[in-house]
Amino acid sequence: MIYILSGLTGLLILVALFTFIHKRRHSEDPETIVAPPADCCGAHAICEKELNVYRQIAPEAYTDEQIEVFRDILYTLRPEEVEEWLISLEKREINLPLILRQEAIELIP
Repeated sequence: MIYILSGLTGLLILVALFTFIHKRRHSEDPETIVAPPADCCGAHAICEKELNVYRQIAPEAYTDEQIEVFRDILYTLRPEEVEEWLISLEKREINLPLILRQEAIELIP
């Protein structure tokens, strides 16, 4: 009986040691928090100034290339950022292309 308990104790110590070493080797640096630029509207986590050239364009008037610019940004956002991004677009009077509206809504958690 004592041999079984000693063996289990030794095994648990080895597992704990290997787990500690593995976590220490594979731990990543915490994410660096970067403050948004001073001219950012503050309503979203990512400030895309390049979209400001699309102010007051009708949602159905975008070209395929312009739609792809919006789509690329949309799919690089985390799901929790999508709603804030849409609010930011609205505040800046930038209309989301019609074809992307449903996609954006589906990404909101």
